[in-house]
Amino acid sequence: MLLKRGAEAELRRVEWHGRPAVEKVRVPKAYRHETLDEQLRKVRLRTEARLMSEARSLGLRVPILYDIDLTGNRLVMEFLEGASAKDLLQQGRGGPAPLAREIGELAGTLHANGIVHGDLTTSNMIVHDHRLYLIDFSMGEKTDSVEAKGVDLRLLKEAWMSAHFVLEGLFESEVLAGYREKNPGATDVIAKLAEIEARGRYT
Repeated sequence: MLLKRGAEAELRRVEWHGRPAVEKVRVPKAYRHETLDEQLRKVRLRTEARLMSEARSLGLRVPILYDIDLTGNRLVMEFLEGASAKDLLQQGRGGPAPLAREIGELAGTLHANGIVHGDLTTSNMIVHDHRLYLIDFSMGEKTDSVEAKGVDLRLLKEAWMSAHFVLEGLFESEVLAGYREKNPGATDVIAKLAEIEARGRYT
């Protein structure tokens, strides 16, 4: 069953040895040369799988990877039943402050260990069995670049202000507080975030 069709991939609900699972297939791009397209899809698939495995090794909750198929450009992973953090925050369920703090801690842990998610939004966070999971590392990379981390944090802030504007104060008081708690380099990244925002205002 098709769950989602995005620009880079299609997600389908499948079974993996009797367990509910999600199959993610990176789709070909007709505008790219066929050989180059195949190489790019394989590189990005490997990167995504590696980042998921590394995030899990750090104690972060991500879907369990069941299979990596480089020939078919697909990943098969655990299916997580639950609501997105975006939906929960918009509905005000469970109290938004603890969830906001946990989101910040998650982002801080990633960046402290050189992982940039690339699509860090509350839509890519799922609360499953009362625990926060991060999904979709397809745009991610391994880097120590403060600029890249600042851009990642900027994306999270933009998504937060767009989807959760009534909770605007929680971004500073809880999300960034959690981020600072888990990332020793937080001061530099948050300064970079402010610089990126200033660039946007004057261009």
